[in-house]
Amino acid sequence: MILRELLVIAAGFVVANNNPKFCQAFSTKSLSAKTTSSKTILRMSTSETESKPAKKERYVPKWKKKATLAETIGKDLNPQDKGLVGSVPITFQQGVGENATRIETTAIPGQSLKLVASQAGQFIKYGCGKGECGTCEALCNGKYLRPCIDTVPVDLTPDPTTGEYAPLVIQVKGTKAKVVSSGKFFTVKSFILGFWNNLLGMAGFVRDRRAARKNWEERIKNEEDILKLTMEKKRKKREAAEKAAAENK
Repeated sequence: MILRELLVIAAGFVVANNNPKFCQAFSTKSLSAKTTSSKTILRMSTSETESKPAKKERYVPKWKKKATLAETIGKDLNPQDKGLVGSVPITFQQGVGENATRIETTAIPGQSLKLVASQAGQFIKYGCGKGECGTCEALCNGKYLRPCIDTVPVDLTPDPTTGEYAPLVIQVKGTKAKVVSSGKFFTVKSFILGFWNNLLGMAGFVRDRRAARKNWEERIKNEEDILKLTMEKKRKKREAAEKAAAENK
């Protein structure tokens, strides 16, 4: 559009040199065209401003976490009223000090600690479920155990006077804060964590590469040593054969 107007103006200048009346008419026409073009651009700008969408409000999740029966009805009930049976008192403790949460229950000797924690409403984060990763590792009376595979000890000795077992206090790992909303897909924190994750990956790649190179050099050195020993053994065997052949002659 701009190129066409420039061509028209250039042609007008050429004609104006020979016809003054045409020059006056051309100037009036060009001015009206520029005015019309300006009005069109202004109208387009106004329409773009009017059609610009309003800023979106922050996302509000439509779901809310509801309390479970264990958190409402079973919160103030003792293990017997909950229907749990057992002679070994167990206390699951999460946290330290005044902020620690404690859940008391009873269990049977030999019963799975994972089942006991589930019945008592104690959340424990598990990983492999085979006792190898250590995600669920907990501390019980100074000893570390893994609830995913360990059971309530069967070699406990009851008190001779009361006949009751000493309580077992199991210190479980604390968990992170619960998510209260679905959040955003992209945030400043996600970009920072992504950059940090990539940086750690690059550092790990360099570390593993150095270790692999060292391992490769050691392997090559061992192969060279084996080759030298083999050649030395062959040489001695050949010399012994030549010596024996010379003696037989």
